[in-house]
Amino acid sequence: MSEYKPQKKSAIILDQAWDHVQSVPYAVSARWLFYRLFQDGIYTEKGDYKSRFLPLLSKARKRSYGNWKPSILEDDTRRVDTYGIGFESEQEWLRGVSRATCNLDHLAGQATLLAVFYEAKAMRGQFKHYIPNAAISCAFGGDASIPAKWKLAELLAKRWDEYRVPIHVCYFGDFDPKGEQIELAAKADILQWTTELAPDGEFAWIRGGLDDKHVKRYGLPLSIEGHGYQWEALDDSQAKEIIETATTGLIDSDAIAAVEKQEDVITTRFKSRFKKFFELES
Repeated sequence: MSEYKPQKKSAIILDQAWDHVQSVPYAVSARWLFYRLFQDGIYTEKGDYKSRFLPLLSKARKRSYGNWKPSILEDDTRRVDTYGIGFESEQEWLRGVSRATCNLDHLAGQATLLAVFYEAKAMRGQFKHYIPNAAISCAFGGDASIPAKWKLAELLAKRWDEYRVPIHVCYFGDFDPKGEQIELAAKADILQWTTELAPDGEFAWIRGGLDDKHVKRYGLPLSIEGHGYQWEALDDSQAKEIIETATTGLIDSDAIAAVEKQEDVITTRFKSRFKKFFELES
């Protein structure tokens, strides 16, 4: 395949899009990138997303233009399962064991538990980055099925049985008729079933965003479809502010840091003993 050489204007767009990719520490979606370029003034019509931007981005990724690669952007809608992976020998297994780290329960000792549900499936990396220690984290990616909602209710009830502290569900989604319908349907079913499974449990549901005040505060543009406002329209600093504001006080970061410090101490001690034992054995 011949080297892809975009026209000067296209190259500028791709370079600016790449700068946005590099501006955050997690994978982003094509839609999120388009909103950044739209707000930069690179694109002026919402229809440019499908007619101009996606074809350009697709060609750059498929033909590895510059830093672009097929794997660059987030796509959680398709997963590949593979088998046949394992250690080649006892020595290889031992080397793997020697690199093991201690993982303790980060939620032990928390006064409350935080569950995070969000609509924008492609922004999974963003939520994992800003809320890494949620008791439960789930991307809806549209209407949640009955089995999916039942599973979440079971998980919430299970966490209550395990920790016996109040559980706060914090939901983040698009501010449009469909987004609101998705949340209302999920909230009604999940809370009803959770209460049935754990009648003595303490559960609360909080909408973290988007809402009218966020649209006004950040001057968000209408969605590409023109029906409301989408989470991907937020830049990283805006999303960070909304997420952290909504979840303030629901996670004890100091308690988690203490657990992580304990993990480091245990891991260091284990590796030292492991190394000494196998040196004696050899």
